[in-house]
Amino acid sequence: MAGKPRDEAELRAALIDQLAYLLREIEALQQVIDLVPEPLQTARPLPEEPSLRETYGMLAAADERVFLPTIRALVAGQTEALALPDDRALQEAEDWNAQPLSAILERLQQARRELVALLRQASPEVWERTVRCGEEAWDLYRYAYFIIQHDTELLRALAYRLHAAHLPGRPRPVV
Repeated sequence: MAGKPRDEAELRAALIDQLAYLLREIEALQQVIDLVPEPLQTARPLPEEPSLRETYGMLAAADERVFLPTIRALVAGQTEALALPDDRALQEAEDWNAQPLSAILERLQQARRELVALLRQASPEVWERTVRCGEEAWDLYRYAYFIIQHDTELLRALAYRLHAAHLPGRPRPVV
């Protein structure tokens, strides 16, 4: 296994880069967010589906309340279990639709920057430390991958809804 440390370093870098990608997406979104009418930012297509603001609020809250504290505790060696987000609770944690989208995006950027910095500073030993997540043993590699998947699932659902939405001044999408 002569190449293992380099491979693990490359994997850590790839996971961190993927987590940082959300920061680049937010910067791009901030340039065009004014094109999305307020009703589309706050509307729920179905009662159980989050609005655009709620989706980004859930991502911010997941980073602030779940992922950051859990990783901080893991780095400090003060946890035996990894916490997973309860999306419904995060959606209802605050009235996201009453907050400006720009403020929600700023919170998400701040939390994600902290998360990325914390992961960059974590030693290889911390990345390899295993603790419980539910009934399984997870390391930081798997937890970081879970965070990426969590981001992806929430944003994919939002993208599908926005793609199908009719924006004023644009032709209706062909379905």
